[in-house]
Amino acid sequence: MNRQFAADLETDLARGHVLEWAELYALDAISAEERRAIDAFVEDAAPAIRDTFADRVRTCRETVTAAYASDQVDPPADLFERIMDRLPGGITTGSSDHTRGPAVLRSVGSTGSPLTPDPGTEAEDLRSGREVGADELSQRRSARASMSSRAARWVVAAAAAVVLAVGGVTIAQNLQQTSLEEQILEASDVRTEQLALQAGGTADLAVSTEEDAAVVTLTGVPAPADGFVYQMWRIPADGAAPISVGTMTGEDVAGSKVTELPGIGGTSAIALTVEPEGGSEIPTLPIVAQIPLGA
Repeated sequence: MNRQFAADLETDLARGHVLEWAELYALDAISAEERRAIDAFVEDAAPAIRDTFADRVRTCRETVTAAYASDQVDPPADLFERIMDRLPGGITTGSSDHTRGPAVLRSVGSTGSPLTPDPGTEAEDLRSGREVGADELSQRRSARASMSSRAARWVVAAAAAVVLAVGGVTIAQNLQQTSLEEQILEASDVRTEQLALQAGGTADLAVSTEEDAAVVTLTGVPAPADGFVYQMWRIPADGAAPISVGTMTGEDVAGSKVTELPGIGGTSAIALTVEPEGGSEIPTLPIVAQIPLGA
């Protein structure tokens, strides 16, 4: 399921779609009022949503910083002189006239001979320069104000996506769609629960009937014995044979292991067993952990 920005932040937050705003938040492409609204929402959100939001903000900022990081290099000492030598009319750094502005550039006639600057022309140039500068300042202010528009936010987000893609993080995907785990956490009917496992460690469950999916996060589960793996199973509610979800080695469960489970309709629970390497066609008893999906 793809998530798109709503017409306004209030609508997105009402739907629980705060994670889509993480990159815009990280890039400061939102107003102060929107930032306060997001801060308040995240503060009251479930721990899993707070952590995911913080991770996305941190990843965005770190990747942008790394992409733009560079060592400062001083320009060649004679760079200014070389630039001045290339100006038309033989202007060189030895002449102080090059600092006098546009009137001096017009003081070189078609014959290449220097002309005496007209004071009236210089005054006109100064007035013109001030007008152009004022226009440019006004344009910059207008452009800055327009950053609050939806279109400008997408430009910022798209530009950031290019930079972050170079850094190895595809933020473009985050702006257009979320992972199944994030969709579940954002669902209006999400139910979360933490269970202590007999094998050791914990299982964090997030399940949504709206999304017809669940996500199980195993944390601190001890590695199985050498030559064995954990195998996860769906337990059908109609009493049919368990369906294998996949196997997990000791390396897989080290730290945290997230398993997304789409299409949970008709599944009453998730079970975990210890099986020989490669897994089994049917569960080997005893079941070391069982995670109910029902309310």
